Amino acid sequence: MALHQRGDAARAESMYRDVLSVLPEEPNALHLLGVLAWQRNDLPVAEEFIRRAIKIHPKVSAYYNNLGGVLKQKGDLPDAVRQYDVALRISPRDEVVRKALSQTLHQHGMALAGERKWEDAKAAYQRVLDLEPDNLATLNNLASIVQHLNDRPTAHKLYAHALKVAPDNLLVRYNRSICYLTEARLEEGWNDFIASASYWHDKQDNRPGLPWLHLPLWKGDAAPGQRILLWGSQGIGDEIVYASMVPDLLERGLQVTIECAERLVPIFARSFPGTTVIARQSPPLPGADFDCQTPGMWLGRWLRPNLQSFPPRKAFLKPEPELTARLRQRYEAFGKKRILGLSWFTASKAWGEKRSIELPDMLRLLPLKDLLVVDLQYGETADAWREARKIFPDLTMFHDPEVDQFKDMDAFTAQVAACDHIYTISNTTSHVAGAVGVPATVLMPEAGLSWYWFDKGEACPWYPSLRLLRPDLPNRLEAAAMIVHGT
Repeated sequence: MALHQRGDAARAESMYRDVLSVLPEEPNALHLLGVLAWQRNDLPVAEEFIRRAIKIHPKVSAYYNNLGGVLKQKGDLPDAVRQYDVALRISPRDEVVRKALSQTLHQHGMALAGERKWEDAKAAYQRVLDLEPDNLATLNNLASIVQHLNDRPTAHKLYAHALKVAPDNLLVRYNRSICYLTEARLEEGWNDFIASASYWHDKQDNRPGLPWLHLPLWKGDAAPGQRILLWGSQGIGDEIVYASMVPDLLERGLQVTIECAERLVPIFARSFPGTTVIARQSPPLPGADFDCQTPGMWLGRWLRPNLQSFPPRKAFLKPEPELTARLRQRYEAFGKKRILGLSWFTASKAWGEKRSIELPDMLRLLPLKDLLVVDLQYGETADAWREARKIFPDLTMFHDPEVDQFKDMDAFTAQVAACDHIYTISNTTSHVAGAVGVPATVLMPEAGLSWYWFDKGEACPWYPSLRLLRPDLPNRLEAAAMIVHGT
């Protein structure tokens, strides 16, 4: 052991093996050979030796602690946690073991969250707090999870605790701002959003070296002729909802340049005459020729400071009129009373499972004899519709080969505008429907709610034509069917 501690690993290993040649089941020699193997990153050998030591002498905390370290390095976090648990039961006051268990549980919680195993991640993080009540990273991560699982009261308690530990932590302030905004507590939310600006500002876009970040953020002023760049890359839906504030900028006399996803360029250019609309590129276009800049969400801080500030604007995007009319004529030829656009799925990696609905569940209560159901779902849907036809013989649906929202968002916008009603989840379809003013029934998600949908009420301040049916609404699929039927 003295040689081992001095770093003479070769001689130490030789002597450990000499001991085992005399006493083959000497647990300390087995354990220390395992530690040596771990130190040279030979993890399978390390695990084998330490497990042999534990089998012979199962009451030594250090054996389990070191086995936990080996397993953690292997990436087997659940088993590592189990070993640390045993070590702590044997030595409840061992702060080294307690710290190792806490760190591993936190890492395990992050891994579980990455796998979208939210309840398991919650449990792991809660165990960290049982060991270390003031663990800042865990307080923040757990708050973020419960916030998106719709337990915002608990999230606020955790954020408050985190800010008591670290009053100036900007990540916590940013996350709490989203929690406040989701609750439509806009003043509190925007206050936290402002306070955390230096954290989130350069994270609104994943391209490195954005050339306009040195320019001042817009201060909400109305300065005719002021040149402003609107940018941000959260997603198509986010870009649409934030674009609802572009008319406000134009009314203030600003010269507006919008950098957006290439698919949105023709729609925005048509809808916002007087603006310059450019496609997002990588690397980005030079950005020095502006007086100020703003990510899309930052506009809300100035233009939507409270619920009373939302204008009664029925629509703000203009679909291509000739294409809309041609699609409408095509769909009317089916001879049904109503044309219903339907979308049920999102491929969001984080919350897709919580936001999506099974297609048969959406169809089951609809007055199908009266409807042409137009497929608005992106991706490959043929199999889903094939199965739906087996269940619902009265179903008349149409998948328009002319429209692919991934390739032509302008055509998709016209397709949505050609429908009488939209029935969807909270995905891109819902944003397009609200932006063009088509009546839509939107099934809000069980978890993973984007802040701008807010967490209560059927009315949508951003999109007056939408009705938002919350997951806690009794018989909400029946209610949706009645709305679609027009009753």
